[in-house]
Amino acid sequence: MARIQVLAESVFRKIAAGEVIERPLSVVKELVENAIDAGASEIAVAMLSGGKEMIRVEDNGGGFGATDIEIAFQRHSTSKLVELEDLDHLLTLGFRGEALPSILEVAEIDLDTADNNEGRGWHCRFRGGRMQEKKQVSCRRGSAVTVQQLFANFPVRRKFMKSDQGEMRPIGAFLENAALARPAIAFTMQHNGRTVFSYPAAANLSERIYQVFGKEFLDDLRPVDFASGHFALNGFISAAQTGVSGKGRQFFMVNGRPVKEKTLLAAFNNTYQPYLEKSRRPVGVLHFTVPPNQIDVNIHPMKLEIRFLDSQRVYQFLQQAIDATLGRQPRLQAAAFHEFSQPATFTCPVAGTDATSAEAPALFARAVLDSGDDFCVLGQYLNSYIVVEKSGELLIIDQHNARERVLFERLQAGYNSGNAASAQALFPLLLELSPAERSALDESKMIFFKKAGFDIRLLSGSAIEIKAFPQFLNEAGIRDSLRAALRESPAGDRSSAELNDDERWLAALACHDAVKVNQRLQPEQQQALVRDLFACAHPYFCPHRRPIIVTLTQADIEKQLKRR
Repeated sequence: MARIQVLAESVFRKIAAGEVIERPLSVVKELVENAIDAGASEIAVAMLSGGKEMIRVEDNGGGFGATDIEIAFQRHSTSKLVELEDLDHLLTLGFRGEALPSILEVAEIDLDTADNNEGRGWHCRFRGGRMQEKKQVSCRRGSAVTVQQLFANFPVRRKFMKSDQGEMRPIGAFLENAALARPAIAFTMQHNGRTVFSYPAAANLSERIYQVFGKEFLDDLRPVDFASGHFALNGFISAAQTGVSGKGRQFFMVNGRPVKEKTLLAAFNNTYQPYLEKSRRPVGVLHFTVPPNQIDVNIHPMKLEIRFLDSQRVYQFLQQAIDATLGRQPRLQAAAFHEFSQPATFTCPVAGTDATSAEAPALFARAVLDSGDDFCVLGQYLNSYIVVEKSGELLIIDQHNARERVLFERLQAGYNSGNAASAQALFPLLLELSPAERSALDESKMIFFKKAGFDIRLLSGSAIEIKAFPQFLNEAGIRDSLRAALRESPAGDRSSAELNDDERWLAALACHDAVKVNQRLQPEQQQALVRDLFACAHPYFCPHRRPIIVTLTQADIEKQLKRR
């Protein structure tokens, strides 16, 4: 066994540098973050061969003074903190004092910099880890750092670098994140002499999103502005039922620092589940402002991760912000829903009808406007869909799926409380079950039905007697609803895979009892159904994950009509 010995300083420095500088992206990240911390309003990044041959980062920030240059390339030199306690108040992106010394260990560096507006600065040339030249030159305020021959003396590390495109792509993604984090800064990226993108300084985040992703992407987002306690959140998120396929575009910034943090990712995606189809993912560009002492940024040399002091509080805060933005708070009070045991009738007036018929729509419109609701029911389409205007958007609501959602949540609330409200049948309802249905009515199903609000008595043979049922269900359809629950297999189908057995049986009751398509509803029934739906915890999908609402914005309509 070899004897233990202390590593030479030169060996230690190169090993430590390898932890900070892993690939061209690491160089760009460190230099761009230094530029941001220096107060730059313009940052330009140019590369050759994916950054393997050359990287140049130029900014108009504070620059280096003559004495600063000597210190800046020494390890653990920084202007951002002095005491360990300073980490509790840190708002800068960098703080370790490792960026420039680490780059110096693995590449060649040329620096042009000035800390004044007089046109005089310094050119410094670093080779082999040391400054070889320093001279005064004409230079604008700011810094231009040119890094060449990355890992030239580290053949193993260089061999593991990817193709030019493979190294350029993550750099582009990082700069995209940086641009979204700092809209007021102009960013430019060039590769092999070609401009990849150029984002001028933006007045606000929406303008920067427009620059990066385009108008159509921005039109599908909703602004977020939410605060609670010492936490604040602003940015843009997907409208309900939009999202994208695949992983989605999700950008989180904490105190101006782009981060990938598991609490934020989990809260964002989990909270959106009731708003999106399973194949869709939410989109968001979100800026969090939190007290610096509530986060730990000193986790990884690359500063890719942060840790929240109270991750549960952050999770709940993001949930509240999304719910508030998408319209689930404050919740509307559930209204009594008109029974649908008999198909409702409503005749739209036509030209030439009598005055009483002609006045009905006006009376209905006034009733809607005076109801205190924040929506207006415009009518029923094809006796199947309710058309609603809400917050400047046009909503098309599937009446069957909507009623199914309302019934499911009411049944579920009673079931979970252990005190489900029941209605007594005027006369006991007799039901002759098939052999398969009688077999399905085992002890577990009997317990379920009792907890849901049924009072069922077993008679001789395959007959049963229903003496009471959940008060939200129609007595006329109780027999068929109960049969539907008995036919629901424990395994369920793909659409209800996220439900447990009891929830599947409740969903079967709700689905069978719900108002059907091609069923005409009175205006007051439409109004009550929409109000009840908006009072639901999850108003966008029925329990079987079928969409309930289709939303058309003004932009959607104008796009179809070629107005934009």
